[in-house]
Amino acid sequence: MTSLAADVAIVGSGVSGLLVARSLLRSGRSVVMLERGALKTHAEQLRDGVQAADVPGARHIHETAPGTPDYGWGYEFGVGGSTLHFEGQTPRLHPNDFRLRSEYGVGEDWPIGYDDLEPYYEKAERLLGVAGGPVGRDGRRASQPPHPLSPADRLIAPYLRPFGPLPSARPSRPTGGRPACCGSAVCELCPVDARFSPLNSLQDVLQHQHLTLKQQTVAARLRLSPDKRRVNAIECIDANANEVAVEAGRYVLCASGFENPALLLRSGFDRPDIGRFLFDHKHATVEVTLRRPAGAGMGASLSTGASQAFRDGPFRSRRGSAFVLVNNPGINLGGVVAQALKDGRTGKKARAYALDRWRRTLALDVCIEELPRAERRITLSPNKDTFGLPKVRVAYSGVSRYYEDAVQAVRQGVATRLAPLGVADVSALPGPEGGHLLGTCRFGSGDTGVVDADLRHLDVENLWVAGGSCFPAYSAAHPTLTIAALAIRLSDHLAAARV
Repeated sequence: MTSLAADVAIVGSGVSGLLVARSLLRSGRSVVMLERGALKTHAEQLRDGVQAADVPGARHIHETAPGTPDYGWGYEFGVGGSTLHFEGQTPRLHPNDFRLRSEYGVGEDWPIGYDDLEPYYEKAERLLGVAGGPVGRDGRRASQPPHPLSPADRLIAPYLRPFGPLPSARPSRPTGGRPACCGSAVCELCPVDARFSPLNSLQDVLQHQHLTLKQQTVAARLRLSPDKRRVNAIECIDANANEVAVEAGRYVLCASGFENPALLLRSGFDRPDIGRFLFDHKHATVEVTLRRPAGAGMGASLSTGASQAFRDGPFRSRRGSAFVLVNNPGINLGGVVAQALKDGRTGKKARAYALDRWRRTLALDVCIEELPRAERRITLSPNKDTFGLPKVRVAYSGVSRYYEDAVQAVRQGVATRLAPLGVADVSALPGPEGGHLLGTCRFGSGDTGVVDADLRHLDVENLWVAGGSCFPAYSAAHPTLTIAALAIRLSDHLAAARV
């Protein structure tokens, strides 16, 4: 068995893992980083239109638990992690997202509050090159100027207040070697590499002399001390089926809501909440057809404006919060053409109908809060992956009344508020799903949860679990900026420690 040694061992090379490594490396610590996927440059991604390298470790590791519905989980294993298909939306959580139970009697509170995370939000916004972030505590804007509101944004803004620019990691001017956003609205695979990726903004970490990046190397299990109070090593398997042991003073899991708990379960950890309370940042699509042009197809980027009209209030004791974005490209024109043909329209009549419908329809991307549910969970499967390790078995039940009522409240509220514009029709449709693997190693104390307020494992003194798996509650806001802020907070804490 080959052995490696470092001050800190990190599992995962996504935004969380690289940001945790950043301050540690700058403080002179050595870091071994384990990545089951591989590095694929942005140029290579553009050539074939695929974000992850085609290597065994990059293959999906999950299956659906028997008797539960399928769900469209989407994630990447590779250097950069799932931010490789990140669209760039970076709002902060609302202060009340941290105290859902205290304020509204549902869900769970975080052990930290908005004020605790605010300075790290500012650091994250600067590192990610965020356009449109709020003004900082010192009165300075912590990020770049926002993208201008699109015609559709400006049309509906007076009716969906509070309405303002959407914070996004698509810079409005060149920054850190990245060009300004090109406005193509093709953000998951940005043609000019403007949208934040660890590959274009954390090269100083990836190229640091004290970082050893082990690609195509799977963390199989944690080797514990006899009293189970410390991790002594990570036992790994590389692409050639060789065994590798990584020994360090401290260990940080920065994989995902699937892989973090799977590694703990494979290692014999038995806290009841490991793998439980899995959740996604689920979307709905609300289409609003007006009797006038809606401004579709115009804007400086994919989404430039957002409404917080449905984001917070006493209603959260009964239904979820909602964060409403305008999708500037508009509705799917192909789908409208298909409907026109189905209705018997052909040729110029079908084309005229489709263009008219597209021009008059607002496409609203609505991000909806859910409540944590213990039965949504991952366990280890008897079936094996390509490395001979148990696959992740996912049980993910359908949406709750709390979610459904939020969708209907937005649908009805939008119809009422936009009525002065001449609303012809409003429909609510399923939206994107599966892009965020959150929960499963959440904050807690005593016998509940997995990590404490500093992300340290509740039972093991030299183990931390970072990334979105620590989230104890849902939010309507996209999670990536908060994941980055938590990682910076942890990195600063570990770098300042004497051991």
